[in-house]
Amino acid sequence: MIRRSAELEDGATLRADLCVVGAGPAGISIACEMLGSGLSVILLEVGQRSFAKAAQAGLSGEVAAGSAHSPPDMYRRRVLGGASSIWGGRCVPLDPIDLEPRDHVPHSGWPINWLELERYYRRAQPYFEAGDFEYSVASSLGAAAPETIEGFQHPDILTDRLERFSPPTDFGRRFGQALIESPDIVVLLETEALRLVAADAAPCTRVTTLEAASAGKRLNVRAERYVLAAGGLETPRLLMLSDPSRRGGLGNEGQALGRYYMCHLENTLGRLQLLPKERPIALHFERLADAVYTRRKLALSAAAQRRERLLNTAFRLHYPPISDPSHRSGILSSVYLLKDSVLPEYRRKLATIEIAKRDTLRRDARFWLAHGGNVLRDLPAVSWFCVDWTRRRVVARRKLPFVVVDSRIGVYPFDVNAEQVPNQDSRVVLAERTDRHGRRMVKVDWRMASQDTDSLVRTMRLLQRGFAASGVARLDFDDGLEDAVAASTPVGGHHIGTARMSESPRDGVVDANGAVHGVANLFCAGSAVFPTCGHANPTLTLVALAVRLADHLKAGHGKNAIRVPGEQAEAAA
Repeated sequence: MIRRSAELEDGATLRADLCVVGAGPAGISIACEMLGSGLSVILLEVGQRSFAKAAQAGLSGEVAAGSAHSPPDMYRRRVLGGASSIWGGRCVPLDPIDLEPRDHVPHSGWPINWLELERYYRRAQPYFEAGDFEYSVASSLGAAAPETIEGFQHPDILTDRLERFSPPTDFGRRFGQALIESPDIVVLLETEALRLVAADAAPCTRVTTLEAASAGKRLNVRAERYVLAAGGLETPRLLMLSDPSRRGGLGNEGQALGRYYMCHLENTLGRLQLLPKERPIALHFERLADAVYTRRKLALSAAAQRRERLLNTAFRLHYPPISDPSHRSGILSSVYLLKDSVLPEYRRKLATIEIAKRDTLRRDARFWLAHGGNVLRDLPAVSWFCVDWTRRRVVARRKLPFVVVDSRIGVYPFDVNAEQVPNQDSRVVLAERTDRHGRRMVKVDWRMASQDTDSLVRTMRLLQRGFAASGVARLDFDDGLEDAVAASTPVGGHHIGTARMSESPRDGVVDANGAVHGVANLFCAGSAVFPTCGHANPTLTLVALAVRLADHLKAGHGKNAIRVPGEQAEAAA
């Protein structure tokens, strides 16, 4: 059911077995897993059922000088469903090596193993409407599927991997009604978590109350257990704001809270020239029998990563920079001319790619005429593209993920997503600026480490050698590959590692079950808890971990319970 602030008195206290802060994919998945469990749940969300721009104000903050990070409010949404209301739907699991301790990756190693995570990936997959948990070409498309690049094989470069795409699923729209109709779950909208209150003097060992605000009223939520699923920026902020010991935040015994912040490096690098230019490749999206869209990717083998001491990286065949009309593609020129109509989050990506490529094009009359000429010369293809895009992207529920265009000259840059090392100097802290409740806002100081850029440069050179040896393609770079790699930007919506899992409180913020070290009844969910980031988009993994946490919470219900003397926890209805 929904409780609204108008129904509640100022200072009201709501009670439940479990309080979940944040109704994005992690928080909603946990709530869904609680359906039928007999446990009462309060799901607390700052936003409304549909997006309201006014709710976004509290997400603004600061970016440290010299950091290439996007504004803190970009790529986040205060709405039922959170950032799933605007995401692209790409589903990718981590690789087994990503969870292993690697001697060339500082602070690597997860306190859970791959087989444990794989079990929960299979449980998480249906949340995304993305078909089976199968991410190889053979298992998804069959043994007869064409090669990704005809004739190309290399032991260090995997070409049999693919990505699956969710419709994309908006978790609020898909699961919100079931949660609202459940008698055991209270969805408390337009309500902001302010701080967690300890039952004892510092240091805090358990939480008794969550203080919240809604429509000018102050509320208290008292629960046996609390889960912070508010995202990789807001979760550490809440832990910092709730600390009575002045140690920098709950769970900050090892000084890891807010540190080790990772986003993935994003760039478009090199030009793969097919030999001959007509060589068949699997470039476009492929649809499975269940209509799920998939697309091929290239990746480094685990053996190559270990041997060369490289970070994990994914590569996708891409189109040339759309800003340069010399590509002579009417479709790409149309996309460029209309780029201001797309969401700011994706418009920023187009802009940062141009910056990374050191775009020095003059936007004069000849520039715009060249783009217009491309459109006019290619008008039949542009017209077909517009009809097809409208049918498969605008109208369809399961949407074509993005534009893919054939190269007339057989040249394809690589769209790159690269792992970052956990770097303690890349961090999220509290700013001096405060929000409407007088709480300090977030300040992001995202950084690249020298190992990040060195690994990506050496990885691109490895690819270059591999293609040269094959004879099926040639990978060329402009002068200054190192400078181009150094201009990589963070994937803005991937907020990873700020409340990392660890076996010991010396090395992280939460344990293998997501419990905050030293605080018996407080848990964190979401990509904030990832110790390392691999190259994979985090949403599939964070939902798998959320489902795992829900199992742990159900199994442990009643243990370390926090009760007010003489009272029983009750549903907040």
